[in-house]
Amino acid sequence: MTERLEEIKEIYRWAIENSIANRIADSDIEWLINRVEELEKEVEKQKNRKYIKMRQRDDFMKKAQRYKQALEFYADKENYFLKQRMTSSFYTPIELDKGEKARQALECDDD
Repeated sequence: MTERLEEIKEIYRWAIENSIANRIADSDIEWLINRVEELEKEVEKQKNRKYIKMRQRDDFMKKAQRYKQALEFYADKENYFLKQRMTSSFYTPIELDKGEKARQALECDDD
């Protein structure tokens, strides 16, 4: 609850106790106080929803980046050409990878 609303409530209670709050119906003031409290709760809910959506967006962007990097590796034509390793055997980077980059990108989704 805001400090201002708390102050108004205290002043109103004091005015009722001292019989000087006759100009506005008690039910109207109580309704206003309740309405402001409801709105403050709704604002908090909206803030929480916004935070959750921002986190979801960030998670989505990270996932998209992982997928993009894996796809770029498999889309690179150079990775399908034979390259000599330290031994006399020849392997393409794709053969050496054996799908590891794709699995790593997908495994992060399980976290």
